[in-house]
Amino acid sequence: MADDSIPTTSDSGSVFRGSKHARFHDPETVYHVLLRTFQGRFLLRPDRRDVLSNIVAGVIGRAQERWPSVRLYAHSWLSNHAHLLVQGEPGELPGFIAYVQREISRRWGSVVGWSGCMFERYESTALPAPESELRAFRYVLAQGTKEHLVDSPLKWPGVHCAKDLVESTSLKGKWFDGTRYGKARHAQLASVHPKPVDKRDFETSYSVELSRLPACREMSEDEYRSFVRALVAEIERDAAQERLRSGRKVSGPRRVLSMPRERRSELPTQPWYEKRRRMIFWADRLLANTQDYLRRYWEFQHRFREASRRFCAGEIDTPFPPAAFRPSVFVS
Repeated sequence: MADDSIPTTSDSGSVFRGSKHARFHDPETVYHVLLRTFQGRFLLRPDRRDVLSNIVAGVIGRAQERWPSVRLYAHSWLSNHAHLLVQGEPGELPGFIAYVQREISRRWGSVVGWSGCMFERYESTALPAPESELRAFRYVLAQGTKEHLVDSPLKWPGVHCAKDLVESTSLKGKWFDGTRYGKARHAQLASVHPKPVDKRDFETSYSVELSRLPACREMSEDEYRSFVRALVAEIERDAAQERLRSGRKVSGPRRVLSMPRERRSELPTQPWYEKRRRMIFWADRLLANTQDYLRRYWEFQHRFREASRRFCAGEIDTPFPPAAFRPSVFVS
């Protein structure tokens, strides 16, 4: 039974009105993560040599190795934003996301002449019910097609999970260990009898592993692949019907690849922003799964806020809720 002292909806949390909530990641819940590029610039626009695909695959593969509890269910990377469906331990998931943002910014930024982080603060939205998982899954698969950039998710010229899910393949890329390479080059220059240093010796190949969505855990591999194929066909059909009604045309991969990276574009209002209920993604608030998630969410927020109040009052040793980011203390 839920504790009556803990509000179960955002409307009840009036004590938090006008202030940001603490980041909360529940290990039993799938999250939709939205990564926006800085100022909506087309910094992630695909390239004809698939350099970006190689970098993204290498970075995600490396991140999956470092944070093994994190499961990736779907992902798509458009020119000015990316979508991830992920789940993991609260102590690992933020590190996974931050690592992906940082390493793609460093490695792809050096290719396109961008200095600093390419991304703004990420947004994570809970998917507490099977219905919300499936609707979010379809939304991620539809990226690039619903905007009429391509007529099928399978034809997106950049990184998109649709092809891997339909064909049971894995996105592959290489991770270049620049630190080890730099040390080897330094030793080579300092040596009287230098040995040749080959960059290829410092590359590691990775494959991006996609897990089966929890809402589809009862399906076999073949059933899951058929389910994804049916979703892709539905997305293609819906986009074609929308073009017939509106008279729009498909931009096509060639135009996508020719867009200038300096171009800026605001993202349309996302479906889960209605009435500022960003925490719940297409989930009925009255469902038991949603109510249970809300209870845990607000319990965490109240405990974190109380711990913060006591911490700011000088109680340095006050305990914070599990998986919360505890403020640092500098002792002179």
